[in-house]
Amino acid sequence: MSIVAISETLGSLGTEIGRRVAAARGFELADREIIAQAAERFHEGIGELTHVTEERPTLWERFTDTQRRYMTYVEAILLELAARDNVVLVGRAATLLLRGVGHAMRVRVSAPEDVRAARLQHEQGLTLEAARDLVHQTDRERAARVRFLYHVDWDDPLLYDLVLSTDRLGADRGARLVGEALDDASVQPTPASRRQVADLAIAAQARAALLAHPLTRDRQLYVSCRHGCVTLSGAVRDDAARRAAAETVSAIAGVSSLENELVTLDARRTLASRL
Repeated sequence: MSIVAISETLGSLGTEIGRRVAAARGFELADREIIAQAAERFHEGIGELTHVTEERPTLWERFTDTQRRYMTYVEAILLELAARDNVVLVGRAATLLLRGVGHAMRVRVSAPEDVRAARLQHEQGLTLEAARDLVHQTDRERAARVRFLYHVDWDDPLLYDLVLSTDRLGADRGARLVGEALDDASVQPTPASRRQVADLAIAAQARAALLAHPLTRDRQLYVSCRHGCVTLSGAVRDDAARRAAAETVSAIAGVSSLENELVTLDARRTLASRL
């Protein structure tokens, strides 16, 4: 029982490897389904959520919180799936969100640009030049998005447990290598690692729920979770928003208790007027 998180470049066979690993292990495979579930739960467009996970952020997006909100919705679904175990997660920054989780195998799949372009040319009926342009553009956009949201270089091999080049490896051999790595004792789940993922999932769902609520979505609130106990901190507009935050988070499955450390701006103003 483990989690496989795959980061792939376009045309690298990462999704195909993930599909084979899932079939061989009886794991669930989640790729585009992550976006679809996030769109349905948080009532956002699939196009907008796809853009925030795959394309270069625009200059305007760099100065608004819309993209962070969208990504928080995606993270909530992704970590909820991870908490179930026995899942292969493709893309959506899964490898970054699961850093430090003992039973999560983080895999990077890539290949030289020319190799990937040739695959796209064959699969999509593109000219070789068009395929090369698509590969190059997609690489730049995804790298820029990851850098913008997570402040890391997605090509850094130290972010991954296993790095595969499919220049000469096919999807079958790649899947077997991932399977062999999954059998290692160091990747087996423990009660502590399962609890860690459960806490990550609860915290992510809390952040998403607060961003979706009209009374709290415009505030920068901080959420942490340890053994099911959620702590909220930050400032909200008034007592109604503070109560809404507490009620929203308490309703999330798995929350055992809540430490509400939110302060209200009304209370701050009252204190300031007395000084």
